[in-house]
Amino acid sequence: MRSSNNQTILAAIGMLAPFAILSFILQNAYHQLDAYFLGQVSGTASNAMGLLMMVNIANFGFILTLARGTQSLVGRRVGAQSPQGASLALGQGLGLAMRVVIPLAALQWVFAPEILTALGGSPEVVVAGTRYLRVLYVFMPFLFMSPIQEFAFQAMGDTSTPFRLQCLAVGSNALLTWLLVFDHHVALLGAEFSFGGWGVTGAAASTGVSRLLSSGLGLMLLRRRPGFESLGSRKHWRLDGRIAREILRVGVPAGSATLLYALTGMGITAIVGQFGQDAYGAYFVGFRGVESTSFMIVLGIGVATSTVVAHAVGAGDFARARRASHVGVGVGAVIMLLTATLFLSLPETLAGFFTGESGIRSAAAVYIATMAWCQVPQAFEMIYSDAMAGAGSTMRTAALTIPGNLLRVPLAWFLAIVLGWGLMGVWYAILASAVIKGIAVTILFFSGKWEKAMHRGTELLDAT
Repeated sequence: MRSSNNQTILAAIGMLAPFAILSFILQNAYHQLDAYFLGQVSGTASNAMGLLMMVNIANFGFILTLARGTQSLVGRRVGAQSPQGASLALGQGLGLAMRVVIPLAALQWVFAPEILTALGGSPEVVVAGTRYLRVLYVFMPFLFMSPIQEFAFQAMGDTSTPFRLQCLAVGSNALLTWLLVFDHHVALLGAEFSFGGWGVTGAAASTGVSRLLSSGLGLMLLRRRPGFESLGSRKHWRLDGRIAREILRVGVPAGSATLLYALTGMGITAIVGQFGQDAYGAYFVGFRGVESTSFMIVLGIGVATSTVVAHAVGAGDFARARRASHVGVGVGAVIMLLTATLFLSLPETLAGFFTGESGIRSAAAVYIATMAWCQVPQAFEMIYSDAMAGAGSTMRTAALTIPGNLLRVPLAWFLAIVLGWGLMGVWYAILASAVIKGIAVTILFFSGKWEKAMHRGTELLDAT
């Protein structure tokens, strides 16, 4: 456990951000593996993964609620030089996760067919999706533990360990998915052996086992940290109302904002679908293929900034927390300015990395060039939001970003359908909401109103 308070702000962010960025990129790649491998199996398997995305997004909202709240409290206690307090906060976060995940997984296991049917799945897709979910739910505790552990490592000023854990998770998932999803035939000593061929069931088992491995190793590494030796003891896991309330106070708005952002994206996708199949492809290539990389960079800088802010708040150095927020946003804005220049200069080339279809490539290039204009505002929104979350304030941010995201759907419908601007209307709606959110969050930060939560949060730092 090391505090960043004895470093310059720029040096601290520069040390933490690179591995955080790489971790987010790997996490993004993790979710693409199932789509790639199952795409080789059948159209039904691919369609099942598309439907399951909605369920996974909902579950991630629960995970992020606990991970974000735990990260903030652990980081503040690291800054206060209280390893036992940080260990207790992490133990409470993991304990809350188990109290949430077991009934949640049991409920979804029972009603998986009904959930997928309600989401519009055809009978064969519902069968495949149910098989996947019911295997995955067996491993759900480990899917909750992994992000909480990784966020806690980052809060302790260690971003390299989460990166290594992500490498283990992604590597083992890729190998296991290849072994279990496809049929394999091996001739050995004159005899032929067959294994694999599990399809969607194999993909779910691979995901679960890889998360079991990474979370198990993560817990071992955490317990080797000074002050964390008793992590997992009954004292740590027994519910402490004050700490649990602080975790939920910080985490619930952040988790809710993420969930509603994803649901808004589904609404945008439905409007995009009004303009043909190539429109789906263009949105996927532009958003998931190209722009998501810039998101991963900003998220990594945001994590680094959040950690430095949390350490400063824990030490009672609120002036350093404010300066760290500005420095993080400055670094992010410079990098996103370079990204915006790239998007404007080479949109066709960037789109061409992900598709050879000329119609999709041209439409995606227009999306990429349009989104160039919101790269810097998004850096302001995301990094200032992360900084305030690190200080223990998320409610006011969510009160701005949630309506800003929800605005996208009616605005996209009005511009694209009512005014007849087509896909450009959708792209402009996304651009406008991103700029509005960036301005709103920046105004919130400079208003100083979020600092009330920062001061309240320090009251829990002496709890052990």
